[in-house]
Amino acid sequence: AEELAKAQQAADAKAKAEELAKAQQAADAKARAEELAKADAVAKNQIENSSRAEEIVEAIGNAPMDVATQSMIDLTKLTDESKIIQEDLLSRLNEKMASKQKDLDELKQENDLRDQGIVSAPKPFKSVTAENAALEALKADVENVITNRDEKIKEIEKLYNERRKKVKSKQDPVNVIYLDAIELLYKEQQEAKRAQERLVSTLEDIKIATDIERKRRIKKANYDNEDDRYNKDRAALNYIKESTAVSAEPLTESDFDFGDVQSNIQIVKNVAKAESGYYMVIAVHADEAQRDAFLTKAVAAGQSNIDFFYDVTSSKYFIYSQKFDYIETASRALKNKNNAPYNSKMSMVRIEN
Repeated sequence: AEELAKAQQAADAKAKAEELAKAQQAADAKARAEELAKADAVAKNQIENSSRAEEIVEAIGNAPMDVATQSMIDLTKLTDESKIIQEDLLSRLNEKMASKQKDLDELKQENDLRDQGIVSAPKPFKSVTAENAALEALKADVENVITNRDEKIKEIEKLYNERRKKVKSKQDPVNVIYLDAIELLYKEQQEAKRAQERLVSTLEDIKIATDIERKRRIKKANYDNEDDRYNKDRAALNYIKESTAVSAEPLTESDFDFGDVQSNIQIVKNVAKAESGYYMVIAVHADEAQRDAFLTKAVAAGQSNIDFFYDVTSSKYFIYSQKFDYIETASRALKNKNNAPYNSKMSMVRIEN
């Protein structure tokens, strides 16, 4: 009976895994079809716009030439060049979004399967520091090219308005051509800005969802001994260090929860995975979420040299920034600590193993 029950459980688990895999394949196929449809629509729109732009340039070439007209032609060529760059950057940003969505879907599927008891070897976390830096640089490039193109369009519009003062007729061929061109350029920019807003918003949503799934995976990690606990804690610390950017706004002491503040030198014995010595402890937490919140804010405040050890006797995490072998050097460091907001409750803890 037990063998049959186990066999049935294994069969059920396999069936669930196959159902989830099929559902994921269907979702991927649908997403690919939608992306192809969007790409076709964009390509069609680009061809139409390009054809229209060529007609305008050709028409202007046959019109009477003056300084203002020549300037408008030169600026139009610049806006056409910047349009190509702008579309290429938006395409690259879309590719980044699709890649991050794929990573999120895979991580979520892994967590969902784990919840159902279907455990597979977890995929390693990607180092996101360099990836995030590249993404931020790409977003900045998109913003810059859109802003620059906006300025060029405004210059064309200014030239058009100046020409209208001299050539007042709305039926003037050059005036008609450039009014159409300006309207087309503004339409293109509106579409580009909507695409930019959609991509940036989606990327932010994916970032938040990925953060949740990463923490979910860490929480789901099963550990039966101190080695497993230590590995899980290291993974959490590395993730915080790699994924947390330095805050643009300075943090203050009130932003930090220091937990159990230590008043005198505390002695902790038999700490696994930690060397004997004197530690500059800046916060103490029993709760992992509070520990991670403090670590995240400390890294955001510019403290990359941060670590912690776990004391099984008190079931607390001691977060520290420095470790010394001798009490003299530790005392000097404590006395001469800088005024960083995370250092305001610094104390000394001695580990005796």
